Amino acid sequence: MKNDEIMELDFSGWPVPDEYLIEMGRVGALWASLETCLNVFIGKLAGFNEYDPKPFILVNHSSFPQKLDMLGALCEQLVSDYPQLTDYKGVIAKLRSAQKKRNIYAHNAISPDPDTGKMKMANGSARGTLKVSVDTVELADIRRASIEINEANVALYKLVLGQTIPPMAEVRKKK
Repeated sequence: MKNDEIMELDFSGWPVPDEYLIEMGRVGALWASLETCLNVFIGKLAGFNEYDPKPFILVNHSSFPQKLDMLGALCEQLVSDYPQLTDYKGVIAKLRSAQKKRNIYAHNAISPDPDTGKMKMANGSARGTLKVSVDTVELADIRRASIEINEANVALYKLVLGQTIPPMAEVRKKK
C-alpha cells in the first residue's frame, strides 16, 4: 500500500479505544525519554563528554536492570566527591518502580470485555510459580504509570544534574 492509501484507512478505536491508545503511547514516549536520559547520565557519570560515542556503544543495548546497576556503582564511587549523588539508592528505587509500571502496559494486551464494555488486561507471570489474573484497566491507571515514569525521570535529572524540574503532574493540572 502507498502512504496515501494507508492514511485513508480508519484506525479509530482499533485495536482499543483511542483514549487508551493515547495513554499507552504516552507511557511509551515517557519511557523512551527516561531511558535515553539514563543512558546519557551513565556516560556523564563515567566521565565521557556528550560528543563521545563510547558510552552509547557500551550502554545502549544493556538491559534496564544492568543500567541501574551501572548507575548505582558509579554513584557509589563518586558520592564522596559529588554529595548531590547521596540519594542515588532512592532514585534507583523510583526507576525500578517506574519500570514495573511501564512493563504492565508494554507487555500485556488490553481488550474490551464484551459483557461489560470495560477494558480488561490479562496478566501472567511464571517466575518460580504461575500467577495469572484478569484486571479492569481504567485510563487513570495508565496515566498513573505515566506520572510515575515522569517523576522517576525528574528524580534522575535532579540526582545527576542537580536541577529541580517540576513533575508534569504538577505542571499539567487544569486550572
